[in-house]
Amino acid sequence: MASEHAFHSDPLLRVRDLCVDYITDDGHFRAVKSVSFDIGRGEVFGLAGESGCGKSTIAFSVNNLHKPPAYISGGEIWLEERNLRTLSNKELAAVRWSEIAMVFQSAMNSLNPVLTIEEQFVDVICHHKGWTRAEAIDRAYKMLDLVNIPRDRLRDYPHQFSGGMRQRLVIAIALSLSPKLIIMDEPTTALDVVVQREILQQIFTLKEEFGFSVLFITHDLALMTQLSDRIAIMRHGEIVEVNTSKEIRQNPQHEYTQKLWASFPNIHDREGSKAKFEQGATA
Repeated sequence: MASEHAFHSDPLLRVRDLCVDYITDDGHFRAVKSVSFDIGRGEVFGLAGESGCGKSTIAFSVNNLHKPPAYISGGEIWLEERNLRTLSNKELAAVRWSEIAMVFQSAMNSLNPVLTIEEQFVDVICHHKGWTRAEAIDRAYKMLDLVNIPRDRLRDYPHQFSGGMRQRLVIAIALSLSPKLIIMDEPTTALDVVVQREILQQIFTLKEEFGFSVLFITHDLALMTQLSDRIAIMRHGEIVEVNTSKEIRQNPQHEYTQKLWASFPNIHDREGSKAKFEQGATA
């Protein structure tokens, strides 16, 4: 669960004045507007907001994965001492997976359906590490152990796994190169609540063990406050508030953050929950 500690002044990731535009028939539309934030070493940094506010656009920007009509129109993205905006395509390819891994929305559908899980592990590990196939398979076994999937399933195909298991497999592949930062963009959207909680708890247990940082993106503010150290609230492409999870939960400063909280019903207080929801809906 989230800890309320402070982070070092030397962050792992620094985003400064990031702008992302989309080219449309009517001109350029700015989806991300001069966004700045830091992610500390070992920190879980949450990015919350309604659908379409720019959360996923930021996630793609960190790894420079945008394709036309989207493009980064301004700002800097620093991973430790390197400005990722200045790296060549070859240098960026070396950073992806090995230093910054990403678990996409509907990640369980991002596995290649015609390749075994073994082949998908081997492809990632051998490409980035230059290891032998035997070394890559040994690493894959260890990663399956971490996410509680039997080793004898390594040669199975994605369709032979449940949705929750496929999600854990994607996370295992993301962790296989020991990245410094994992970006998780709505990683459990397609799963039921029980499986979602199990997987997220496992992720953050692994985070404590291996010390990587997490950029955790979701529209579920209640869930985020339980798992994140600090949270940034986004609206219309801008960050309107950044604070610790405790402060976001107990003392939200921005009016929009307060309205987000009002939209979550309290199952332990039906009348109070109804009043909060109605107040948020009319605000």
